[in-house]
Amino acid sequence: MSYFGYEFAVPWNAAFKAKGGKASIVALQFDSGQSLIFNATANQSGLFTEIVQDRSMNMANLQIILGDLTNRSAYDQEAVLLSTTPESVRAFGPRAEAVRGATLLTIKAIAAGPGLTTGVFSFQFPDKRGFQVGDPQKSKRVDLEVFDVGGHHVEILLFSAKDGARLSQSEINRILTSLRPAKADAPVSN
Repeated sequence: MSYFGYEFAVPWNAAFKAKGGKASIVALQFDSGQSLIFNATANQSGLFTEIVQDRSMNMANLQIILGDLTNRSAYDQEAVLLSTTPESVRAFGPRAEAVRGATLLTIKAIAAGPGLTTGVFSFQFPDKRGFQVGDPQKSKRVDLEVFDVGGHHVEILLFSAKDGARLSQSEINRILTSLRPAKADAPVSN
């Protein structure tokens, strides 16, 4: 498959339907029951920075709470978000830290997919690193947050829609290991 300047292999040989393909998002629905949404996010500055800078969200005041987090890389912002837990928020510590922790937990509850309850895993390859939100053995959805060495961020959401079409970790790994910038002569989509 090749979309938005990236190419990757999918482990399913079934026919599929593609929806979208404009802007930076495409959804692929395979006849075998799996679905994949690929998003080459337009804003590469990171979730916290995007929230603070997006005027339509009216969240500029969060800059005070998030502080230097908005100056970090998109990968570092995601790492902070996913590593924040209720246990890491200290009610009797400095008030600013407690408010920041509670805010991060709220953002995490809104932004992270439903697979969050089944686990968050990090991965690192020579050309990319990121996070897998969801355990395919326990969830029908797995979200991949992938950051290449140049700092570019893509999201891949994987679903198993039909009973018996459960995702496997080896399928997820195939998509991850094959993901790379598309060659200049690659077709728009396969």
